[in-house]
Amino acid sequence: MTSDQAAQLIDDTLDRVHQRLLELEAAQQRWAHRALAEEFREWRHPVGGHIDLMVCPGFPSGGS
Repeated sequence: MTSDQAAQLIDDTLDRVHQRLLELEAAQQRWAHRALAEEFREWRHPVGGHIDLMVCPGFPSGGS
């Protein structure tokens, strides 16, 4: 996966998380809303303003 593909995947995921948070808020599912928000807190508000991407050990670093 290239850096651009990874960035797009993160953007798409955050869009979906935002949509789900709105759904949970509308359904007044506060516990689930809080859990999901906490799970993606670092992605939504990364330290330093960006998310560091790392290659997982055992995976090739090049794109396919």
